[in-house]
Amino acid sequence: MRFPLVSLLLLTTLPALAQGAESHWYLDVHRFTPSLSGHYQGTSDGNPFQVDLKDDLALAKDKTKIGYGLEYQGTRFGLELSRDEQDYAGSNRIQRNVTINGQTFAANTVVTSTFKATNDTLNWTIRYLTWPQFWLGLDLGARATETEIHAASTSGLLGATVTADYKTTLPIPQVGPSLGFTALRGRVVGRAMVHVLAYKGASYTHSGADLRFFPLSWLGVRAFVDAEHFRVPRGSIKSDLDITLDRSGAGLGVVARF
Repeated sequence: MRFPLVSLLLLTTLPALAQGAESHWYLDVHRFTPSLSGHYQGTSDGNPFQVDLKDDLALAKDKTKIGYGLEYQGTRFGLELSRDEQDYAGSNRIQRNVTINGQTFAANTVVTSTFKATNDTLNWTIRYLTWPQFWLGLDLGARATETEIHAASTSGLLGATVTADYKTTLPIPQVGPSLGFTALRGRVVGRAMVHVLAYKGASYTHSGADLRFFPLSWLGVRAFVDAEHFRVPRGSIKSDLDITLDRSGAGLGVVARF
C-alpha cells in the first residue's frame, strides 16, 4: 500500500491540532499464548506443498517464551517496539499424503512436527483527536513474522526416517485506526486497534485490545487479546502457493511506567 509523499507530510502535521495528555514510557514483559490454524497448498520455489496445520499435523500450543515491549505514549504520538515468540508441537497419524517443501509423508504414518513463530512489531501511532481522557489515532508501522516448520516420521521395515523443513519471513505493513482512554486518574489505561491490508488479492487483518491497571504509579499489570488473519490465495503475491494462517489468543504481563 503506497501513500504519496505529500499526503504523508500532511498526516504528520494533523497531530499538532490535538490537545495533549500526560506522556509516559512503558516497559513490559508478557506471555502470549495464541491458537494456530492454517494451511499451505501449491508450490514454493518449485517444491510442492500440501499440508493443513490442524487436520494433518495436529499442532497445538507447546511453550511460549517471555515477550517484551517498549513504548512511548505521548500527547501527539505513540511509538511501540515489541517481540513475542511461540512454539507449537504435534504428533498425528496422518490420513492422507502430506507434502512439506517437496518432502512427502505417506498416509497412515505418524508425523511429529513443530512450528515456531517469532513476531517483531514496530508501530507509530498518530493521535489526531484527543480529549482529557480519550483519543483517536492512526497506526502506521510494520510487523515481521518468521515461521519455521519441522516435520519427521519413521516408517517401513528398515525404519527409514523422513524429515522436512521450511522457513519463511512475512513482513506485513500495519495500517489502521486505533483509540485509547485513561480513567481513575491514570490508574487504568486502555487501547484498541484494527489493522487491515489488501494487496493483489491477498488480505491481512490484525485486531487487538489492551487494558492496564496501575496499583502503583510506576508499576502495573496488563491483560490483552490479539488476533491475526493472513490470506494469500494462489495467484496473488505468491503466484503458485496458497497460504492461510490464523492466530488468536489472550496474554498477561507486567508493566513499568516512567
